[in-house]
Amino acid sequence: MKQVLTTVFLLLSFAFGIACQKDKKDNNLLLAGLLFLAANQIKVNTAADLTNESAENYNDNNWGLITPAKLASFASNWQANKPSHITGNLIILQTDTANRVAGGAASAYVAENPSQGVYVYALDDYTPAGLPSGGFRFNQTRDTGLFKESVRYQANGEFVDDWLKFFGINLSKDLVVFAVGTANGVSGGAYPAKATGAGAVQDITRGVYWLRYWGADIKHLAILNGNLHRKATAAGIPLSASKSTPDLTRNGGFSVKQLRVDNTVLTLGLEDIYEIAKTNGNANLFGITAKQQIIDARPGTQFDGSAQGLSNDRSALVANPANSAYITTSYASSGSPAAGSTQTFVPFEANIRSAKTFPWVDLLDDDTDGYQFKSKAAIKTIFDTTRAVYSPGTTIVSQCRTNFEAQVNGFASINILGYPTVYYDGSLVEWTALVAGHGTSSVNQVPSDFKWRTDMAGVSNIHWYNHPNHIVKPTANLSATTTKLFIQEDKAYKF
Repeated sequence: MKQVLTTVFLLLSFAFGIACQKDKKDNNLLLAGLLFLAANQIKVNTAADLTNESAENYNDNNWGLITPAKLASFASNWQANKPSHITGNLIILQTDTANRVAGGAASAYVAENPSQGVYVYALDDYTPAGLPSGGFRFNQTRDTGLFKESVRYQANGEFVDDWLKFFGINLSKDLVVFAVGTANGVSGGAYPAKATGAGAVQDITRGVYWLRYWGADIKHLAILNGNLHRKATAAGIPLSASKSTPDLTRNGGFSVKQLRVDNTVLTLGLEDIYEIAKTNGNANLFGITAKQQIIDARPGTQFDGSAQGLSNDRSALVANPANSAYITTSYASSGSPAAGSTQTFVPFEANIRSAKTFPWVDLLDDDTDGYQFKSKAAIKTIFDTTRAVYSPGTTIVSQCRTNFEAQVNGFASINILGYPTVYYDGSLVEWTALVAGHGTSSVNQVPSDFKWRTDMAGVSNIHWYNHPNHIVKPTANLSATTTKLFIQEDKAYKF
């Protein structure tokens, strides 16, 4: 009963928040929908409710992080070897083909077997209109109330249902396994180093995060530990040159609306992060513990500015952008600045107050092991001792530049160690846009007393302001009353 009353209270609060930004007709429809949702007793989960601790031996996992040997048993004889709680199909989704460089898997895909209920696709088979080139990676420009159609956040309910329909997935019955084929950045027959090639692990862990946000039980989701190129042959995973053809009828019209849980606690808005920063990790926020630790998944030199030899010099604008800019505005613009570069950068270099540096690559082995996660014991040591970011009673808050690197850290925290974990979806591309003190006035877009101004020592550790000629930032709505409008709309989608 307490859970239901909490749900009603929260949904009414969300309805009121949206009402400030919608017309009367929309308000009435939304309020009616939210009341219907509450009456149907959607369970609102906390971060602690969503934890999933791995077995010490990854071979014993049937979901979360699974081994090549486990995937081999599933793909070779699904009907005999599928987990007891799964009544549907095995859907394997690859980031890329498994045979892109020599010396590993000879065929491109895990072999499909429709008669057994095994289907295999490439993630890039899904090509919805209105999203950028390079494939759909579970995100979309949204309206937060503060920023509109600029920064990318969790893709909305229409996209998730369309995506599930395309791949024929029913999240109440099927097991979805994400797998890296070879790697990112393959060129000239060379196998890429971890910092580049392991980027595909960010994609598959983000897939799990997205589906969990929309209500999927972790027992219906998994990622393969290590890539298929290095792992498939030795493990006996059956391979094929071809993949499955989409069947838009196979999931029987399944919708995430049928998942009667609210897991949106996984995604924090800027206003939540602001409270965490302002209170030095002691914010009072629904669904997470009273102690929070932000972990920044970027390389350490980006976190502290040491790559440029600068530290905390927020008063000086460095004339040479090659010396002053490092946080780029998108993956396409990523990397260290180069002479003559057309890269674009955020207004100021910083890390969020109370954050600790935690480079995502620390958690993975190198390319010879297919970018697999280290052992559970090694990962626990990194979290508890080496980086010292976790103690009992803490909620981990994972962030980076665009919330992709953060996915690797977050997956390890919540699905290997079983620590309460949430994510800052807007990350630093959003955070660094709320500037009032840049030396070039045209860069500033908020007044000095703006309630969510971020270029201040009270909420950010600032290294420097970036060269004005290379800055791109989203436009802020100065009259915003929320930074979580898209989350409120996602809650309403399930009515």
